Amino acid sequence: DYTGKEVNVKNFFAVLLGNKTAVSGGSGKVVDSGPNDHIFVFYSDHGGPGVLGMPTYPYLYGDDLVDVLKKKHAAGTYKSLVFYLEACESGSIFEGLLPNDIGVYATTASNAEESSWGTYCPGEYPSPPPEYDTCLGDLYSISWMEDSDVHNLRTESLKQQYNLVKKRTAAQDSYSYGSHVMQYGSLDLNAEHLFSYIGSNPANENTTFVEDNALPSFSRAVNQRDADLVYFWQKYRKLAESSPEKNDARKQLLEMMGHRSHIDNSVELIGNLLFGSAGGPMVLKAVRPAGEPLVDDWSCLKST
Repeated sequence: DYTGKEVNVKNFFAVLLGNKTAVSGGSGKVVDSGPNDHIFVFYSDHGGPGVLGMPTYPYLYGDDLVDVLKKKHAAGTYKSLVFYLEACESGSIFEGLLPNDIGVYATTASNAEESSWGTYCPGEYPSPPPEYDTCLGDLYSISWMEDSDVHNLRTESLKQQYNLVKKRTAAQDSYSYGSHVMQYGSLDLNAEHLFSYIGSNPANENTTFVEDNALPSFSRAVNQRDADLVYFWQKYRKLAESSPEKNDARKQLLEMMGHRSHIDNSVELIGNLLFGSAGGPMVLKAVRPAGEPLVDDWSCLKST
C-alpha cells in the first residue's frame, strides 16, 4: 500500500490514527478501526537510543510514537493494541513512556541499551542458501513468527509467546548471544490469545500448547551492528584468490572496519577531553535507571 518515499513518519502516524486526509501518496488505506477492534502492529527497522529508522527522513522518535498511541486511545478507536518492535535499543522507545492504562501492550527485541541480533547468517546453523551472503532474519522477529507458525493461536496467549520468544532470543537464557526481550504497557493483556490479533492457521487448531520450545536453537547469531561486516566478509571469502575482485572486496572490508574503528576512537577521545581519561568511558556508557525514559528533553535529542 505504501512504498519508497511514501513510507515516512507522517504517513505512518496518519495510517495508525485512521486519518485519511493526512495521508500522502500510496493506496490511501488507513487503520479504520472502532472501539471493539484489536490491532496488531509489527515494526522492524534499524534503531538507536530513542529513535527508529525509516526509509525516509525524518526518523521516528519514541516520544512522538507514544503520543500518537495516546491520541488513538483518546479517540476510542480500538479495544486493545499489540505492538511488536524489532530494532536495536528498541526498549528505549517505550521505557518510561508507554502508560499501562491505555490498552497498548508492547514487546521489543532488546532493552533500552543493547543491540538486537541477526540470524540465519552465513556460517551459522541453520544457515541461508549459499547464494545469500547476508543474514536473512532477526532473532526476535523470526522467533515470534516461527512460534506463530507452529502453535494454535486460539489458545496461545501473549504471555506464553513472550516467554518463548524471550528465551529463544537469549540463547535459551544463556545470553551467550542475543538480547533481552522486554514488555511494556498494559501487561494485563498478557492473558489475551494471539488469535485476536494475528489470526491462526487452521491446521494448528488441534495442537496443544507446550511451554518447551520446539523451535530449533541456533549455533550462534550476529550482533546487528556487525551484520554488514558479515556481508563484506562473505563476499571476500568466496572470491578466487589473487583475483582483482578479491582484492577489491578486501579493500572494501578493511575500509569499513577502519571507518568503524575511527568513529569509536573519535568518540572515546571526545569523552576523554570532556570528562578526563578516568571519567570519560564511564560517562559514555552511563544509562538512566530502568523505568525512566531515555531523556527528559526530547527536543534536545532530536536536534543532535
